[in-house]
Amino acid sequence: MYHDPDPTPWPHVSSTAVCYEDHPAPTPGCRCGIYAVIPGVLDSLPGYLVDTAHKSDPWAYAEVACSGRVFVDKRGIRAEHAEILRIALAESCWPDDATLDDAKRLLYDRYRVPITGLDQVPDWVTKNLREAGPPPDEATLDLGLLDIFV
Repeated sequence: MYHDPDPTPWPHVSSTAVCYEDHPAPTPGCRCGIYAVIPGVLDSLPGYLVDTAHKSDPWAYAEVACSGRVFVDKRGIRAEHAEILRIALAESCWPDDATLDDAKRLLYDRYRVPITGLDQVPDWVTKNLREAGPPPDEATLDLGLLDIFV
């Protein structure tokens, strides 16, 4: 997910965040950047989507490699660059098998990455759904427990 008043599909397998407020993305105090989550943070991608106009769209998850300027907070990551490694579609969000198959084919043709189902997505990604809004004030994040630094 990326913050844009009128988001379009990622044009390539690699993407760079751009803020429409004319500053580098991500930037403190703004919602810009490419959003991702990692184990140990307090939100999942469904948690992010609850706060957007896209909460009723068909679900797709992408495993991404983030680089450049990366912010880690209680809700997850906002990154400057991300490259799609694979995509998983929530089969139940599609009206029928033919539509799902078309979506898989279009995504593969665009990104040339593996396209899987939700059975390939870890539970911590899909099950950690909060209603909306920021994490509670008492929530903490221990960066030492996160396996993100290489």
